[in-house]
Amino acid sequence: MSSYLGICPNCSEKNPLFRSVCKNCGRTLRDRLPGLDFWKLFVLLIEDPNQAFTQIIQSEQKNFATFMLFASLSKIYLLTTIISGIFSFAQFSLFNFIMFSAGSLVGIILLGFLFKFVFNKKAFEFRIKDFYAGISYSFMPQLIGLFVIFTMEFIVFGEQIFTFNPSPFLIKKNFAYLFSILESGIIFWNIFLLSKMCFIYTSQKLLSYLFALLFLSLIFCATLFFL
Repeated sequence: MSSYLGICPNCSEKNPLFRSVCKNCGRTLRDRLPGLDFWKLFVLLIEDPNQAFTQIIQSEQKNFATFMLFASLSKIYLLTTIISGIFSFAQFSLFNFIMFSAGSLVGIILLGFLFKFVFNKKAFEFRIKDFYAGISYSFMPQLIGLFVIFTMEFIVFGEQIFTFNPSPFLIKKNFAYLFSILESGIIFWNIFLLSKMCFIYTSQKLLSYLFALLFLSLIFCATLFFL
């Protein structure tokens, strides 16, 4: 059985994680979780992602979810702009970024409706806001990449990081390779957290990793469209 569902010890009714009271007999299943503590959840996503995503679903208020999403999307857009600079003269465009963010938001919501449709077919309850918050917090590595790694990249390379004129690999080769490794690590960590979020709902590892890989690939492809 999916870890998304719990069994009421009183009546054996299946209840989704977001329910604190059994929908059948009214027995209390757990303490209410009014909101999310950002820093505690930040640490928990590193130490125990399964528990972190469980708390995200159980929380009544999805604190900072939208901030996490848009900050992370800006990091992905910046990274794609930098990479595209190797092959062209693509530059960061605020209008294109807004269009990309809006399109990504609509895509995530539509994906949430698809999950809801599938779960309803199985007679399971599903909340889109839980899915939205789970997706948002799974991008936490990108948030680290934005405020830590990208800041370091800009300090080391300056404007050349966008223009590749000359290439950062010609200016400071060791730093360029180091940041490339760190950026790759951020992407793999992002895929890992996305798979953990999906696993809560499906309990299928292969399906969860395929979803994570496909979802993040589509996000990066969308940035290329809006450059």
